[in-house]
Amino acid sequence: MPNFKIPEMAQSEFAMWQSMLESRSGLWLPETRKAFLVTNLHRHMREKGIATFNDFYELLDRREVSSIEWAELVDSLTVHETCFYRDKDSLNLVISYCRNRALGDWAIDPQKHVNMHLWSVGCSTGEETYTLALEMEKLNLSLSESSGKNLYYGVTGIDVSYPSLAVARDGIYTGRSLDFLPTTSLNNYFERLENRQVQVSEDIRKRTCFMQANILELESQPSQKFDVIYCQNVLIYFKQERKEEIISDFEKRLKPGGILVLGHGEITSVNSPSLTRVDNKHCLAFIKNEYSTTKKSELA
Repeated sequence: MPNFKIPEMAQSEFAMWQSMLESRSGLWLPETRKAFLVTNLHRHMREKGIATFNDFYELLDRREVSSIEWAELVDSLTVHETCFYRDKDSLNLVISYCRNRALGDWAIDPQKHVNMHLWSVGCSTGEETYTLALEMEKLNLSLSESSGKNLYYGVTGIDVSYPSLAVARDGIYTGRSLDFLPTTSLNNYFERLENRQVQVSEDIRKRTCFMQANILELESQPSQKFDVIYCQNVLIYFKQERKEEIISDFEKRLKPGGILVLGHGEITSVNSPSLTRVDNKHCLAFIKNEYSTTKKSELA
């Protein structure tokens, strides 16, 4: 039987793991995360009966593990703590943008069917995706009451983690993830289950879909364009050059006039001439140029 006492990881080994993770997943672990890496690798090694970090590395390097096992390893190295209504400022910005776009389109053509597709990138267990869908449904009801017109929408969540996506598709939650969920939303859009669990209503779940995807391999995904790309607390795991590549991919997926919403501090600057920073001190967001119905000042 192998010895399952956590072994020491030499600095040269840590450098090899850093390089492999970054090249294959984009995930970058700084020196301060070495202990975190060691603990998580050791757990996977125990499950597989592998004694040394080097043996595990060579197994992965020869690609003698399944894609699901690799995804589970990467999944364990990222933080999945999330909740409903996690960033209200960014959420309010998105809803303000969608409202103004819809009203602007109807001002030009009152008979137009307004469709909006939102992309929740790094959706984890789905709370963020469902929050966007809840607020879009509330917006739709508000616009319907005030103008008699309907806003058609859908929200797609993507994440690299298969286990997280399984939770998201079920839409069943309990505990801390519900801490900031407004009571009215809980009463109107959730069904109460046993053991203090609640499930997102079927009507809201029908407005969402969840897909497994690596943020570094977006070119392999369907080439759909989005009105809103919402990416919070994801880019913190990547080096600056990787962040720039991801932003470039987002830009290609964004419709003209669409909005890209990022997390504060995730990136220091965006060099694309096609993206213009939204003047909002509470949020980090960019509008793709060549838009006509929504002004930046309306989003401030």
